[in-house]
Amino acid sequence: MTSTSEFALNRSQKTREFAHNLTLLNRVNKIRSLLVIFYFAPLIVYLPVAIFMGFITNVTAASVDAVFIVPIVGYCAWQACYRYRDIMAILVIAILTANQLLLWVISPYENKLFHDFKVLTKCFWFHLVLFIIVGTAAFINLKINMTYHKLEACDGFPHFNERFFDQEMDRHQRDIKDPYQQKIDSLKRSAADEMSDISLPESPCGLSDSSGTMDEI
Repeated sequence: MTSTSEFALNRSQKTREFAHNLTLLNRVNKIRSLLVIFYFAPLIVYLPVAIFMGFITNVTAASVDAVFIVPIVGYCAWQACYRYRDIMAILVIAILTANQLLLWVISPYENKLFHDFKVLTKCFWFHLVLFIIVGTAAFINLKINMTYHKLEACDGFPHFNERFFDQEMDRHQRDIKDPYQQKIDSLKRSAADEMSDISLPESPCGLSDSSGTMDEI
């Protein structure tokens, strides 16, 4: 929660801070919109190409690899880009790296069909291009996510305008009591405590005796 001292800053300084943070937020949103293209365009191209090459050459490993990898990477990219989840951007890089190594390991063992058309080898190079583009996008995504998380902790997020400053100042002023009102409340509490400590005196013994005598008469 923002402390009162932070809202006691000079208004012009707060205005400059809001303007700077708003510029950063707009930059984050602009880069994020570009990342969508760099994420999904290579994935959309790679999936049908790998499936087609695997189908015409009867090398199912390439098709199976693309069918599993592309949706997983696409989901992680969506989470990293739209949900600002840093771990998903890291997973994109890790999954593509592992798959690139897998294609590199198994490509020498493929069947040389279709006039020596080495589909896994070609998928390896296609995947390498995919890895460079999407991996770079994930790295940039990770950086802008860090900026976004810092902005989340700033005053005025996500609008960053002076109205927020005024509203928060008014709210804090309402929470702060006037010194005279504090003095009055203190006196009232003291008076209430003193009244609770006062006990009523007990009835004198003589009064009870006289009442007994009157009853006898």
